[in-house]
Order: sequence, then structure tokens, then C-alpha cells
Amino acid sequence: MRLLARWWTWALLGAALQLVPWPPAVADAVYLRGVLPVWSRVTAPLVGSMPLSLTAGALLFGAALLAALLLWPGGARRAGLALGWSAAALLVTFPFAFGLGYRTTPIAPVGEAAPPEAYAAAREAVLSRLLATAEPGRAALASGGPGHDVLAACVAAAASELRASAAPALPGLVKALPAGSLLAFGSSGVVSPWLLEPHLDVGSPPAAATMVALHELAHAAGFAREAEAEAVGMLAGLACDDPAAAYAAALRAAVRLAGRLPPEERGAYVASWPDGALDDLRAASEAAARHRLARLADVAERAYDAYLVTVGTPGGTEDYERSVDALVRLLASP
Repeated sequence: MRLLARWWTWALLGAALQLVPWPPAVADAVYLRGVLPVWSRVTAPLVGSMPLSLTAGALLFGAALLAALLLWPGGARRAGLALGWSAAALLVTFPFAFGLGYRTTPIAPVGEAAPPEAYAAAREAVLSRLLATAEPGRAALASGGPGHDVLAACVAAAASELRASAAPALPGLVKALPAGSLLAFGSSGVVSPWLLEPHLDVGSPPAAATMVALHELAHAAGFAREAEAEAVGMLAGLACDDPAAAYAAALRAAVRLAGRLPPEERGAYVASWPDGALDDLRAASEAAARHRLARLADVAERAYDAYLVTVGTPGGTEDYERSVDALVRLLASP
């Protein structure tokens, strides 16, 4: 019983719960059909009711509390215990709030490319959507873009179609972080695993920011793997009635599909895109380059790669590339 009074016992338990290779069927039952639908109905209204980041607020409060503890006699010991128990609580709850999402049944086969004809059909479908939505979509983005509640509804609809479990509740708000706060690290969005609170860097231009919001909302819907969050975000946007969301998703999907083509075919495919598409891509690239701090970004990428491998993504950050295969298979599904 004395061991249960030690914070490190609980920290080790939390780490073990995440590192155990849960069978996908068990992870589906515990996480997708058990914890996520219930927990998201707590977090979604909470996150959606506050314009500022609750996660950032909790971090600032924790830092202030630790500083206050250090001012008292014996404060270093109290601060150490507070840090230890906080880490233990986060580790124990992480698998059930988010981490088991890495162990669930994949929405598309891993390591298997779809037939060539499926890629050709996907390119045509995406190009058609891109051409149809470019003019109204770019106009809508220029005037403020879609509301986050619209994007959340589109992601929720896609999640309902892809999984038999009850769709989780999603916040109608993606929290804005200062320009460069994420882009400096080579990222443009992040979700808080415990609160399922999506964030995006406002330094991203409108089309890119819309796709970032779709991606992070897909994470909040329980698609923890990066490839699946990206594929679901694109799929949700493509099916969305909002032209700005559809355009942003079609542009991202077209870029990813073009990346799988030989140079000559890629050039011809890109040449068929509507006016303004390359301008939007250039704006996103320039924003990322303007804010990126090379050393910080390299360290962050290595750390995130190690994190992904640890929690159950064998390819680490290379998992992003699987989003193309997943999207193609999902588009080909009846």
C-alpha cells in the first residue's frame, strides 16, 4: 500500500498503460466506444465556451503555483511533489483521454498502396472539387472563411461514417495561438490530448489555416494517428458543403496526390489547377519559412518522431505520408 502513496508508482503505471500493445479490438471497445464519447461530451462544451486556450491557461496557472511554492520555506520539496503528482496524473489519464487512439483499428490498411486506378480516380475527383470550389472558396476565405463550428460539423459527419461507434462531441472553436508560436517549431497546429482542445497558429494564411483546423478537429474526434487525422480532415473538407472548407481540403489533397506522380505527370496535373491555387500554396510556404526557427524545428521534429514511435506509430513522423493512401482508399469506398 505504501507504493500506492508514491507518485512515481502511478507515473510508471500510466506509462505502462500507454506502452502496452493493446489489441485493436480492445482499444476500440475501451476508447472509441467507452471513454471518448463520454469524455468528449465534457470537454467539447467546456472548450467551446472559452475563446482563449484552456490548455495554455492551465500551464500558466501551474507555473505560477510552482513559483509560489518555491517562495515558502521548504518550497522546493513541495514543488517537487507537485510536479511529480502532476506528471503522474497526466500519464495515467493520457491513454484514456487520447493515447489509446494510436492503438485502435486503422481506418485503412497500413503499408498497402491502393490500386493505380484508385489513385487516378482520386486525382480526378479531387481536381473536380478543386475547380468547382476555387472561386467561391477563395472569396469566402478572403472574407473570413468558414466558422469553426461548420468545420467541426463536417469532421463529425465524416467520423460517424467511418466508425461504427458513437461520434464524439467536437468543440465549435479551434483556439488561436500567436503567429509563429507553433510555426517556429515547424508545426502549424496542435491538440491538447487531455482536453481534446484543438489549436492553430494564426500565422498560417487562410486556406492553410482552414485545413489545419480540419486536421486538429479530426484529432479531437479520436483519430490520433497523424496519417488518419490528415486523411479524415481532407475527406471531411471535400464532403463539406462550405466552399471554403472544400477548397482548402481539395488543395491539400491535390498537393499530396501530386507528390506521388512522376515529374512530367506531376507538372501536367498541377497545370490543370485553377488560378490562385499556387498563390495559396506559396503564401503557406512563405509563412512557414518566415516564422520557422531551424534549430528549434529540427529538435521539435526529432522529439515528435520519438514520441510517435513510443506511443505506437512505427513510422514516426513518416506516418504523415500514409495519409495519401488512406484518403485514396476512403474515396474509393462505397
